[in-house]
Amino acid sequence: MQSRPALAAGALALLAVFPQTVFADSETPVVVVTATRQATRANELLSDVTVIDRAAIEASGQASITDLLARQPGIQTSSSGGPGTATSFYVRGARPEQTKVLVDGVPLNSVDLSGSPLRFLSLADVERIEILRGPASALYGADAIGGVIQIFTRGGTQGLKADAFAGYGTHNTRQASAGLSGGNAQWRFRVEGNHLSSDGFSAQKHASNKDADDDGYRNSGGAASLSFLPAKGHELGIKFRQNEGTTHYDSGNTPANGTFDDRVEFETQQWQVFTRNLLTESWTSKLLYGEAIDYQKSYSSWSPDGDWLRTKNSQTTWQNDIKLPLGTALLAVERLKQTATPDDNYSAAAEQTTDSLLAGWTANYGAHRWQLSGRHDDHSEFGEKGTYALAYGYQLTETLRAQASYGTAFKAPSLYQLFDSWYGNANLKPEEAKNREAALIWERGEHMVSATWYLNKVENLIDYSFSSSTYENISNARLEGVTLTYAGQFGDWSVRTAYDWLDARNEDTDLQLGRRARDKATLAVSRRWGAWDGGVEWVGVGRRYNTNSETGEMGGYSLVNLTARYVLSKEVSIEGRINNLFDKDYETVRGYNTGGFNAFVGVRYQPK
Repeated sequence: MQSRPALAAGALALLAVFPQTVFADSETPVVVVTATRQATRANELLSDVTVIDRAAIEASGQASITDLLARQPGIQTSSSGGPGTATSFYVRGARPEQTKVLVDGVPLNSVDLSGSPLRFLSLADVERIEILRGPASALYGADAIGGVIQIFTRGGTQGLKADAFAGYGTHNTRQASAGLSGGNAQWRFRVEGNHLSSDGFSAQKHASNKDADDDGYRNSGGAASLSFLPAKGHELGIKFRQNEGTTHYDSGNTPANGTFDDRVEFETQQWQVFTRNLLTESWTSKLLYGEAIDYQKSYSSWSPDGDWLRTKNSQTTWQNDIKLPLGTALLAVERLKQTATPDDNYSAAAEQTTDSLLAGWTANYGAHRWQLSGRHDDHSEFGEKGTYALAYGYQLTETLRAQASYGTAFKAPSLYQLFDSWYGNANLKPEEAKNREAALIWERGEHMVSATWYLNKVENLIDYSFSSSTYENISNARLEGVTLTYAGQFGDWSVRTAYDWLDARNEDTDLQLGRRARDKATLAVSRRWGAWDGGVEWVGVGRRYNTNSETGEMGGYSLVNLTARYVLSKEVSIEGRINNLFDKDYETVRGYNTGGFNAFVGVRYQPK
């Protein structure tokens, strides 16, 4: 069997000899913010990034952010049932809480142990999603060991436009949204509402009693934004969004014998005020204050009256972007405060703050590109911590470039891991990571091929210890992998494919980490002809274990999904999707269902 380094080197060598005659120069490069915290052309980045814009979101036909992200390179997911149930994202094999999640720059990470609160956010008001794979603590502080997922919401536009969507599908799934945006040279606004509900299916396999019923989901919300642009280069704005509802789940017994209707009532809210000012021809300043609130109340047989938990992130950021004779500098100051209530669930005050200074420099010179960044965090529990990242790229030919980077990251223990009166451990140490990676990227015209190898070593890994019944720093982890991607356009045909090889393991025991497959591959082919737009998608995931001790093996699986759209007019289209066409029975969490075959059809009104 080939060694890990040999496999990585072989993948890079294969890309280097890919036929160069297939590509043409790119004319409309995508602009990315998350990779550098500054607007940067995608073909000038030195990071592994995916951008999902509004057109791609609508074309995917997916109902939720979690379904959309599950199909992206470098990401694996696990869900304990249907929509709204516990869902976790593993970016490059890192645990869910080791990935920073942002909404318009405000951290969404909470103390929720049921996975990411992304599962409660609506796709209706999302303008685009940027996925930065690889440690990014030098830019974003703690929680960014695996990467960063940032949601950018829709804003107002000049003129007055309304948009709407309504659809129906399997499991009595209903989805609807409507929005209104408008403005002129000085004012911009957008308001909208959204709703998603489903009767769902039984979350747990082999369930009985109450656990055997369908686990429904209801999620309603809305968003609003307002901007004032008094002069060129100046903007003052406010954004608000909220979703609330109920998700049902099963008791988790094996075999299930639940006698109570387990459920969670949730409310997630994000808001911010900001000002962006062009102070000089070369100096742009942005000041932002935002909050993200995650509230959940869980009803179960051991707590029929409900236990609730509320997490609030409050962040103040002052960022300065300065154009230099060579490149652009970044200077910023941040303060993040996270609180969790009720306090009576904790052995100490559940509050921590982090004060940060960060600086960066991104530049190009001839065929050379580089990005340098450093950050100093002063954490209220763990004192001072510094992180940095160095990246360099070289344009080998007009179409082929090589790049390499090295960066450090850390993850402070969560409020739950530190202070919970039952399982908390105030003596925990922060997790620390060191990542190195190398990549080759080939772009020409409407074609792009990339190969990225990475090795991320994490020390002081925090996990639950069954021997002490608390959280402990129990091990070190090694996350190594290769991601290969291709995207191309052939006339009316579009092709996208990706392959991930991942070796995520506990270095101390040499055991594979749970719920991470060694192999994942995707292939999507779509075609446009006349008023029709249709595609087929294949997703393949290898076998993996349910636990970190290599128990509860789950077999590999492959899924076939279909999408179609028919344009009735410039403003109205009919859209449909079929997921799991062949009704494959598979698991992402041992003992939990994944819904099988499902279909959905909807009508969209979207002025051009």
